[in-house]
Amino acid sequence: MPELWKVVIALEATAEQKDALVDRFVDAICPDPNHEGWCDTPWAVDVTEGASLSPDEQERLRDKIKDTMEG
Repeated sequence: MPELWKVVIALEATAEQKDALVDRFVDAICPDPNHEGWCDTPWAVDVTEGASLSPDEQERLRDKIKDTMEG
């Protein structure tokens, strides 16, 4: 039986950039939205605005994002 996984992707982006990226994530997970029946890989997406996170969580995620900006 498949296991449950949670994949977290934190990003700094405009609302429009976020929407475009979420659309790309969805396309990658389910490239044929018109398929019959259930997806081969059951999935769900949840988007949380950073302002709703605790200050400590915001700082933790921003620190992780900095790792992608350093050469």
